[in-house]
Amino acid sequence: MALDPANYCLSERQMLLSIHWWEKLIIGYFVPLLILFGFTGNIINLTVLLAPGMKTRSNILLACLAVSDMIFLVFMLPHAMAHYPVFAFSYYFRKFYLGNKMHLIAVLNWSSAAAIWLVLTICVERLIGIRYPLSVRKARSFHTYLLIFGIISMTGLLTFYNHFSYDCVMKTFCNGTQPHAICMPVDSPVWINNRTNPHPHLLRAYVRWSPHVNALFVVFVPIVLVVLSNAFLILTLRQRQKFLQIGTNSTTSARSADHATIQMRMEQKVTITVCAIVTCFTITQAPSAVVTISAGYVQLGHPDWQIYMVTTTTFMVVVGKSLNFVLFCLSSANFRQRLVTMTKARLVKRRTTRRFSCDSLGATTLTTAFFSNTTTENGRKISKISVLKSKLPKRRAQSLSVDVANEKRRFIPLRQMRGMSEVNESLLPSTHV
Repeated sequence: MALDPANYCLSERQMLLSIHWWEKLIIGYFVPLLILFGFTGNIINLTVLLAPGMKTRSNILLACLAVSDMIFLVFMLPHAMAHYPVFAFSYYFRKFYLGNKMHLIAVLNWSSAAAIWLVLTICVERLIGIRYPLSVRKARSFHTYLLIFGIISMTGLLTFYNHFSYDCVMKTFCNGTQPHAICMPVDSPVWINNRTNPHPHLLRAYVRWSPHVNALFVVFVPIVLVVLSNAFLILTLRQRQKFLQIGTNSTTSARSADHATIQMRMEQKVTITVCAIVTCFTITQAPSAVVTISAGYVQLGHPDWQIYMVTTTTFMVVVGKSLNFVLFCLSSANFRQRLVTMTKARLVKRRTTRRFSCDSLGATTLTTAFFSNTTTENGRKISKISVLKSKLPKRRAQSLSVDVANEKRRFIPLRQMRGMSEVNESLLPSTHV
C-alpha cells in the first residue's frame, strides 16, 4: 500500500536542503558576502569600461566578462540562501528552489563556460594586439559583437543538457505544507519504485555523452589555451619592457618615435591588467576544472571528500569572480584615475542639483511670504505691492500713466500696417453680442 504524502509530515532534518557543516559554513556564510562585494564591484567596472571614450575592443570584452560574472553571482545566491532555516522551511522558497534547481545550475554552468571563453578571447586579443598593433586597429566593433554572440551561443549549446539531465519529482507532504523533491538522473537504469526509465534512448544518450563533450570543450581545452596564451603574454610583456627601457635610454628621439613609444606604453598597461585578470582566473578556476573532469572518471572512496572538494573549488570560483574590481584598481592606473574623475563629477553634479533645488525652494518661499503678508486698512486687505505703489511719488505715477497712454497710441489697426498682408475682417471673430 502506497503511503499518502499528504498524511505524512517530514522532520526538520529531512526538510534541510544541506546537512554538511563545511558546505553550510562556506556556501552559507562566506559566499553571500562575496556575492555582494563582487556584484557591486562588477557594476563599478561596467560604469568605467562603458564610459564615453573607453569603448575599445578590450574594454567591451572585459565588460562582457563582468556581465557573465554578475549573472553567475546572482544565480549562486539561491544556493547560498538554501542553507538558512528561514528559507529552507519556507513553503514558497522550497517550491521555487526545488522546482528550478536544475535550471539554476544550468545557468551557472552557462555563465561560467562563457566566462572561460571570454577570458581566452581577451588573452588572445591582447597577445595579437601587442605583437601586431595594426591588426587590432583594423578590427571593427561589428566583428567584436559577432564574436561575443558566437561565444554565448556556443557555450549555451554545450551546457544546455543541464536543464534536463535530472528528472525531479516533487510531492507535497503534511497536508500541502511541506513541498519536497526527489531528483533522478535521466540516464539512470533504475527508476523510482523499480519502474523502467520512461525517457527515450536518444535523450539518455544525449545526457550521457554531453558531460564528456562539456568537459573537453568547456573545461579542458579553454583552460589549457588560457594557460599557454597567458604564458606567451607574460613573455611578450617582459620583452616589450626591455625594448621600452632601451628606447628610453637612447639619445635619438624623433616625434614619430615618441608617438610610437607612447602607444606601446599604453598597450603595455592594458596588457598588464589583462594579464593580472587572466592569472587570477586561472588560479581560481583551474581546481574546479580538475574536480569537474575527475568527477566523471574517478570515484572517491568516501563521499565527504567529494563534498569538501566541490565546496572548496566552488568557493574559489566565487572568489575569482568577485576580485575583478580589485584587480582593475591594483593593476590599472587609468582605471583608478577614470573612476576617481567620474566619482568627483557625480558628487559635484549632485551638490549642484541639491543647491539649485534649495535655492528654488527658498525663492518660492520668499515669494509666497512676500505676497501673503498683507496689511489691513479701513477693513479691507491690501497687499504689499499695493502699499508700495501707494508710497510712490505722484510724479512717478503720472509718468507711468503717460507711458501707458503712449503705449496705447502705439497700437495700429492690422489693416493699416505696411509691409504685411491684409486680413479679411469678415474672417475675424465678431465682437457684437
